[in-house]
Amino acid sequence: MLEYIKLKPGITDSSSVIENTRKRLQLQKEKDHSVLQSNLWEDVNPGNEKYQYVVATVFKNFNDYLAEYKNRDSNMFFSVSKDRFDSVTTKKSDSFEVVYATIFEILAEAGAAKLPQFLLSTDIKATSGKEMDYESLEMTDWLPIHEDLIKKGYESAFNFNKLIFPEGVSSSYNYCTLLFFDDEAMFNKQDDIDYEPYMRANQGAFINSGRLRTEVHSELLKLVTVLEKGAE
Repeated sequence: MLEYIKLKPGITDSSSVIENTRKRLQLQKEKDHSVLQSNLWEDVNPGNEKYQYVVATVFKNFNDYLAEYKNRDSNMFFSVSKDRFDSVTTKKSDSFEVVYATIFEILAEAGAAKLPQFLLSTDIKATSGKEMDYESLEMTDWLPIHEDLIKKGYESAFNFNKLIFPEGVSSSYNYCTLLFFDDEAMFNKQDDIDYEPYMRANQGAFINSGRLRTEVHSELLKLVTVLEKGAE
């Protein structure tokens, strides 16, 4: 679950977001230990007026993120209500608001390096009617490429995700890739990647990328803090 957070005017730091989210995560942990991990990321684009932070939380299974984080009488916000899966309820605090939230299913992942400092999130729209072909492209053709790039030190981890909330069919995008980087130096090496050997080995991976997918939007995020290390 990705929660996009905008600070209220006059608020200049993320302390209130951190405190509130950690309380929510603690309640979830006490309830069912369903949280695998949760981190707070900051958008590095100073011109982004829609949000400044993203809370990324990974749950074990489909039902866990539907559970409400709060009692209805408390002041802690929640984004997705079990009784209102068809919509996102935006809750506000005195210092910030969740402007929108998305939920993805992780279809494939690679890499398990040290905690990354940067994350490149890319929203992708699969060609209509070719969603299964696109999923196969990412998991069969491109996953081995990312695994090799991780070994060579160009990436630290990779996730391929399918949008399941809000409904991805009518959305401007229906998939998302997450590229993780240990530090700024690793991110800056992207222009140095030689894709020629990969193209010779699997030309279809590159041809079909242009045919089966369209990149809608990319955003570079910087790690602020670890909110929850996860269930044991």
